[in-house]
Amino acid sequence: MDIKNLISVILVEPKYQGNIGAVARSMANSGLTDLRIIKTIPDEEAMHRAMHGDYILKNAKIYNTFEEAIKGFDIIAGTSDVSKSGNKFRRVSVSPEYFWDNYGLNGQKVALVFGREDNGLHNSELDKCNFFIKIIGNPEYPVYNLSHAVAIILYEMIVRYYKTNVIEAKDVITSENLNVLMSRIEYLLTLVDYKDFQINILMTMLNKIIGRAQITESEFYKIMGILRQIINRLENKTHE
Repeated sequence: MDIKNLISVILVEPKYQGNIGAVARSMANSGLTDLRIIKTIPDEEAMHRAMHGDYILKNAKIYNTFEEAIKGFDIIAGTSDVSKSGNKFRRVSVSPEYFWDNYGLNGQKVALVFGREDNGLHNSELDKCNFFIKIIGNPEYPVYNLSHAVAIILYEMIVRYYKTNVIEAKDVITSENLNVLMSRIEYLLTLVDYKDFQINILMTMLNKIIGRAQITESEFYKIMGILRQIINRLENKTHE
């Protein structure tokens, strides 16, 4: 599945050129290229903010209406953060994580629609969306900047798209094997004549370093193989 051909970003009448440029940059980071903008034309400020994503702005499609911009998509996900309380709409929202886990990466064409910075998406536009993504925030100030909202949602997408390259919790070394590894390192230090107090200091430091490193099981076996070779050489040398 090539997300570049399946997932698009639609900005509805964005007000600030800096936001447009930052959105293009986030898209470039995420491997997306199809940016659709309703009415607002990117200028030099947007190009500057886009950095290496300026090619996305140069190829952005400009539409006059919401209806034109959303044509041809299977999933239209609105992401307005502006409350619509007091009207007839009672839209059920999903988190970015839930959306990508269950719907967004199923091979369908997806439009991520972001509303105006000051007024979000109009009710008539929300009514044309078949999903509503809500980013959790501080209840006292839950509204995210447009470009930040795009970056958060695209990050959740790219994590799942490239999940085969992410270390999962089940792949990390077990506590039992961690203890085996630390025991072999400690034995190695005794073979090279480290004093007891030095070993204690070093083992405390190494335990913290190895814990932060999140060593996988496959890495554990490689390291153990190296330690085995070193220890065997040292033991044979002492017996000569």
